[in-house]
Amino acid sequence: MKYSILSLYVALLFIMQSYPVFGQIPALEKNKLIIGIKESPPFVMKSPGGGYTGLCVDLWEEVAHKMNMEYELRYFDDLSQLLGAIENNEVDISINPLTVTSDRLKRFSFSQPFYISNLAIAVRAKSENGTMAFLRNVFSKAFIQVLGFLFLVIFIFGFVLWLVERHRNPKNFSKGLGGVGDGIWWSAVTMTTVGYGDKAPITPWGRAISIVWMFTAVIIISSFTASISAALTYNKFQSSIKNIDDLRNVAVGTVNSSSSAEYLLDRSIRFKGYETLDEALAALNRSELAAVVYDEPLLAYLIPFKKYDEDIELIPNGVNSVYFSFAGYDYMFLNRLNPVLIELIESNIWKLKLEKYKLTVQ
Repeated sequence: MKYSILSLYVALLFIMQSYPVFGQIPALEKNKLIIGIKESPPFVMKSPGGGYTGLCVDLWEEVAHKMNMEYELRYFDDLSQLLGAIENNEVDISINPLTVTSDRLKRFSFSQPFYISNLAIAVRAKSENGTMAFLRNVFSKAFIQVLGFLFLVIFIFGFVLWLVERHRNPKNFSKGLGGVGDGIWWSAVTMTTVGYGDKAPITPWGRAISIVWMFTAVIIISSFTASISAALTYNKFQSSIKNIDDLRNVAVGTVNSSSSAEYLLDRSIRFKGYETLDEALAALNRSELAAVVYDEPLLAYLIPFKKYDEDIELIPNGVNSVYFSFAGYDYMFLNRLNPVLIELIESNIWKLKLEKYKLTVQ
């Protein structure tokens, strides 16, 4: 009798582990799966003609085809609703790019990660007066260094030519400081290809130096055009936010219940939560926020899509690596799905999908 009770207990324990919610049918045994989604461009997007597209949608279609599964999509308006549906087993799986966090692992299970990225910071740029920016850049250290090196090279070639020409060509290159000035003038007009013709070498060595200087000048001009342009370029973006530590004293926004919100909470950074990333970026564009923290690929896609790229930019240094996975309550189903998922993300099909949606290959 004791062994019968023990056997029954073990059997019940196995059943409870296999069935996420006692009395419900696990995903593996269902005829049609319920797939929870919400819009997260470029991973999940509404198609103009109805239906959905995006990297995750394409990936799931491949998985479902290989596993011969039928399914229907169930749309949720915000992330909080979707996470609640997963936790309450209202959907069998969510194919959104959900970040794996310790808090979420306590609530439901995750598949093998299919994309690795970073959290990033979007900032509202502070514009600067064009004239002041130009003057600031003209008198910048970088611009002065470029001009100084250019004048030095012009002086060296002009002085060398004067040394060679001053005895046999005093008409063009006179003696003394005036002659040095003639050499510098010749060097400058030759470099800029103006070629007035008022100063010209006549000695073989002088002409040889001229040929060398002409080719050297072409190389120098090509090399330094970019440097001079960069030094003079009016930089529209002058944000004071450079990294995550700069967020402590400014208005920050992110999406409610997201891994970004958890990240900011862990670092005691106050923020305002929004239901969607679109709402957060709109607030940033209206200057209601100084920064928005969220997953880099979603920010990189949505900013130009919403035509915010004239006023909003991403801080280039990403913070906190994030792992995107599918999520569900039935861990046995996810374990069954993992080998198929891994096979797909290791294939050339996956690389083509990433290129299609302009995402980087990890």
